[in-house]
Amino acid sequence: MGWRGIMLNQGDLWIDTDGRIISINYQSEEELKLKNSLIASQKKNVNSSLSNFKEPVAILETSKFRIRIDNLGNDNYRYASWSLNQKMTDKPDLVIEKGTFHADGTGGNHHYEFKKGNFRYDCHFIVLGEKGAPPAMLIVFRSDKKILQQDAKIVSR
Repeated sequence: MGWRGIMLNQGDLWIDTDGRIISINYQSEEELKLKNSLIASQKKNVNSSLSNFKEPVAILETSKFRIRIDNLGNDNYRYASWSLNQKMTDKPDLVIEKGTFHADGTGGNHHYEFKKGNFRYDCHFIVLGEKGAPPAMLIVFRSDKKILQQDAKIVSR
């Protein structure tokens, strides 16, 4: 598969040209049961209005906000945020659905974009960045003008 590496069994296993494993895309029945159990547990630990997700994507924390991104299925992502002193079982301060995923090149960097009125909330995940770069970032725009940018730590993925 060119620079991507060598694919075996329709993508179940990927190795690089030196024979090192890059990715294993196989899930056993036991792993699937454990995954479903963990998702069910997360659904109990979030405000009931948010428990309808297919899979959790990430929880981020900035200096002011706790942000939860969930996959609702069919390429639809949800953004929910609270102030840091609130729990995720509390009603969120902001919920935006119909978010989109964007791959930023081939290095692994990506972001999720959420729009509400003339506001846009971008949650960036920095996989490949400069030395000292934060693992994630929240950027908020109003009418395409940046009004907030905060580094974020990834609490869970």
